[in-house]
Amino acid sequence: MNQNPSSQICVTHQALIAAMVEALDENSNEETARQLITQYREDGWINLANQLENWLHGAEPSTAALDEEDQQILEGIRHAQADPAWLSTLAGQARIEAAESLARLIVSATWGDPAALELLSNLREAATEDGIEGSLAHAFIAMVEGERDIGQLTQRYPGAESTLLRAIMERVCSLEDE
Repeated sequence: MNQNPSSQICVTHQALIAAMVEALDENSNEETARQLITQYREDGWINLANQLENWLHGAEPSTAALDEEDQQILEGIRHAQADPAWLSTLAGQARIEAAESLARLIVSATWGDPAALELLSNLREAATEDGIEGSLAHAFIAMVEGERDIGQLTQRYPGAESTLLRAIMERVCSLEDE
């Protein structure tokens, strides 16, 4: 892979990526990385865990047996080795990417895309079934229904992460203006 790794994937696995970067540094402690690798293995990430163990033993990891997410994690480790400051920007970059994707989905649903509307409705339904009211998923439906006042949205949906909600709303308005 020659492109930047997915920040959406890498932010989810940031602790593992950081631990591996540290462990692969010549004069560092591997204990945290080994603990995380063990946890990943126990959680069913067998192929990834095997490749990371091999990497710690000096063998270049093979992507042949890895799925796309596993490959993105390896790319995240390589990227963080080359650019250590990148790790500190992951959460913000992931938020931007999420806002872009979600805004496009909301605009598509607003314009009548049944698949987009079904997906957003399913997200809201899942949140409700999990006992979560006033969530970001609930705010998505309000946006599809035409709500564009960020103050109203943050007030009506207190469970929605406000920074992400604002980023999504900004992107929705921008897409609608295009």
